[in-house]
Amino acid sequence: MIDLHCHILPGIDDGPEGLHDSVAMARGLKEAGFQHVFATPHLPWGSATVDIADFRTRAELLIDAVSSEEPDFGLSLAAEHFSDLVPELLSQDSLICYPRGDTFLMEFPLSGYPPRLQDLLFMLQVKKKIPVIAHIERYPDVQQDPSAVEQLKERGCYLLVNLSGLAGAWSKAAQKTAVELVKAGQIDAATTDLHNFEGLEDVKEGIRVLTELVGAKVATDMLEATPAEIAGIKPGKGV
Repeated sequence: MIDLHCHILPGIDDGPEGLHDSVAMARGLKEAGFQHVFATPHLPWGSATVDIADFRTRAELLIDAVSSEEPDFGLSLAAEHFSDLVPELLSQDSLICYPRGDTFLMEFPLSGYPPRLQDLLFMLQVKKKIPVIAHIERYPDVQQDPSAVEQLKERGCYLLVNLSGLAGAWSKAAQKTAVELVKAGQIDAATTDLHNFEGLEDVKEGIRVLTELVGAKVATDMLEATPAEIAGIKPGKGV
């Protein structure tokens, strides 16, 4: 399986505090069946100042630490871009994209869709960048009306759902929305959005719920084939 959204970098946001904790997360993810994980720290976090070089340094240290212990486990750097900052990063050609080059992870404010959303999506289309929308089930617009995802799909966005959301770890509204969107075939891939080792139980429960909702084949596609396509990497083994 391939995870497109994971807060595994140490000491940078609300993920693990130290390198030891990050390695433990990697070990747990591998045991849960993941072969490749994208570290996606919040961009930005706690400050308008963005130090992308720091992201890369921390990622390199973690990759070295993990590869020495788990040589068959793939780890790459991406980022969870806050939508308000995307126009500035886009103008500077500073988005941290997936290896495919034209896809990147983006989140909206948890208060709802950002103002002038259509302008942002049009700008990204012009620049030939494709947003991969994090935890779509958590936004009030979608919880109130699941058809609110259609404007994103029409613009070519990929939609992600958190496995922990399917497991009910966030809220009943998020869980209900996640289930409804998965059953409606609106979700492209499922991710862990893991912040700590303890969250792995919710991830495992989310995989079980996903498989129960759509069957093993579709669940495999959502956890492996489609994430590989979105990221531009070669898929590994199935679920």
